[in-house]
Amino acid sequence: MEKRWFLLSVVSLGLGGFLAFVVAMARTPGVYQYFPPGYFYYALIGHVDLAIVIFLLSFTLLVWNRVYRADTRIAFYLSLLGFLGVALSAFLGKGTAVSNNYLPTIVHPIFFGGIILFFCGFTLGAFSVLKSSIRDIISPDPVKNAVSVSVMLGILMMLAVIPSYLRAGDPSNVYIFYERLFWAPGHIHQFLNGAMLLYAWYYLLALLGSEKRLNFLRFINLSFLIFGFLLFLVPVLYADPISMPAKIFTEVSYAVGLGIPMFLHAFNVIKGFKPDVKNPFSSALLLSLSLYFLGVLIAYAGIKADLRVPAHYHGTVTSLTLALMVISYKLVQEYGYTQRLSALSRVQPYLYGVGMILFILGLYFAGRGGAPRKTYGTGYTQDPVVLFSLVIMGIGTLMAVIGGVMFVLYILRLLLRGQVYHGLQEDKG
Repeated sequence: MEKRWFLLSVVSLGLGGFLAFVVAMARTPGVYQYFPPGYFYYALIGHVDLAIVIFLLSFTLLVWNRVYRADTRIAFYLSLLGFLGVALSAFLGKGTAVSNNYLPTIVHPIFFGGIILFFCGFTLGAFSVLKSSIRDIISPDPVKNAVSVSVMLGILMMLAVIPSYLRAGDPSNVYIFYERLFWAPGHIHQFLNGAMLLYAWYYLLALLGSEKRLNFLRFINLSFLIFGFLLFLVPVLYADPISMPAKIFTEVSYAVGLGIPMFLHAFNVIKGFKPDVKNPFSSALLLSLSLYFLGVLIAYAGIKADLRVPAHYHGTVTSLTLALMVISYKLVQEYGYTQRLSALSRVQPYLYGVGMILFILGLYFAGRGGAPRKTYGTGYTQDPVVLFSLVIMGIGTLMAVIGGVMFVLYILRLLLRGQVYHGLQEDKG
């Protein structure tokens, strides 16, 4: 099932990346008018749900299958149907687009059917590996330790939907309803992403020949679960899970429960690390660390409800995306699709990583100038600094999209060619 989860994650990233291009161009001076304003919000929702939520969770299920062998066939087909529903609803542009945080929503039966099926598959996959994962919760092996924590966070994320739904309120007030519904699960998902980022960093180190063992850090990962559980309690402890006291509680949980362990692990990762600019695993690790700490620095510098918010989370999230992209190059070799990687594997991480850094910096400085989030075009400003920042964002987008397209097409070509080859071999046998 690993290969099927792999294919699903790559296709989801590709479609989400295409929609990211539409969203970014619809914000870029000089070209935004060529993109339909009415479709902007559907593209934005499709990008987040496909390139961030479904891609990362599908790859997470792939990793769980690699570390803890389990039968996840039913989970896969449920998730596949769910992915198709979410993708179809985003590309059709039907229903009401709701730009809530964490899991932006399209109020339409196709979207609801898709997202329910996908998360049913994800939950089933998590429970299928739970028993095996518990034994590694304080393992000195950093890869197994991080993956074990991620399994439990995945289950906690799904359970958090129950108290959140009970606090969500009137569904007719769509933004507030879905903001409350996905607030706690969405924040727990960020802890899950943090655990997967640790997995990726240590796995890349291992590919570079640096096998590390954890000492006290194997216990500090328990903070992910402790503070993840506290986030689970947000809709239980607070009548309104998106009230200011609840948000302060959430931010403190982030800073202490996620931020401190990530800093300690990052220091452990870079200790003795010697970058090799020609090695894709080395460049990916360096760029992933850079993207993550750029996102963190933006958050600590202070952000408001403007483009600095997506600048922050694109830094932290794409640090994981980039790392998983390059881990994919190892997977296609391991699965027997190719023996030698092409030169593309050395160039692609730089295109995507540097492109994302420019994209994030453009968003950040545009946000400092007052550029709002989730807004089509540039009609809200004539400030030359904001407009220049948005142009930088557009240039970064083009670089990152080219890097993303290179990755998706290269991996899909290997996967599809490999499937045809293996199929012919089976027929001959």
